Amino acid sequence: MAAARRGSPVRKLLAGSAALAAILVVSLTAVGGTYAFLSSSQPIALVSSTGATSTTITAGTAALAVNGDTIAMTALYPGVSRSAEFVVTNTGDTQLSLSVDSIAGGTAANGLVASVAGAPCAAGAPSVATGPVSLTVAAKATATLCLTVGMAGAAPSAAQGLSSGLVVAITGTQP
Repeated sequence: MAAARRGSPVRKLLAGSAALAAILVVSLTAVGGTYAFLSSSQPIALVSSTGATSTTITAGTAALAVNGDTIAMTALYPGVSRSAEFVVTNTGDTQLSLSVDSIAGGTAANGLVASVAGAPCAAGAPSVATGPVSLTVAAKATATLCLTVGMAGAAPSAAQGLSSGLVVAITGTQP
C-alpha cells in the first residue's frame, strides 16, 4: 500500500507545483525588486551678452507657405501619370520636417491616384499619399516637392472627360 501512495497523481501534482513556485520565487528575486522614477528641477538664470540676468525664454515661430500656382495635368488615361514640382517655403525661424496630411479632391471618383515626394520628380522616387515626406526644411529656406497624379488602370469609364481639382495639405513639424 505504501508503494501506491508514493506514486499517486495528487502527490505528483503537489510536488510539481511546489517546484514551479520555488523556481518562480528564485527568478523574480534575481530580476530585482527596487524601481524608482527620479526627477529633479532647478530654476535657471540666463545671462545675456550685456551681462544682465534674465529668465525669459522666447519661443520660435513655425510657418509654411506653398506656391499657389495651378499645376495643369492633362491627357491622363488609365495607366498614365504626370508629375510636377512645387515649392514650399519655411517662413518661420525653426527647421521643419514636412509631411502630407491629405490630398483631397475628386481622386477616387475619377480613378485618380495622387502622391507627393521630394524633388526632383523621378520615376521610382519614394512618395506618399499621407505621411512623412522625409524632408526637413531649414528656417527661412525653401524645398521643392513633386506631385504625381496618375489614373489607375482600373479607372471607371465614367471618368472619361472629367476634370478634378486637388488640394494637397502639407504640414511642418519641428523635429
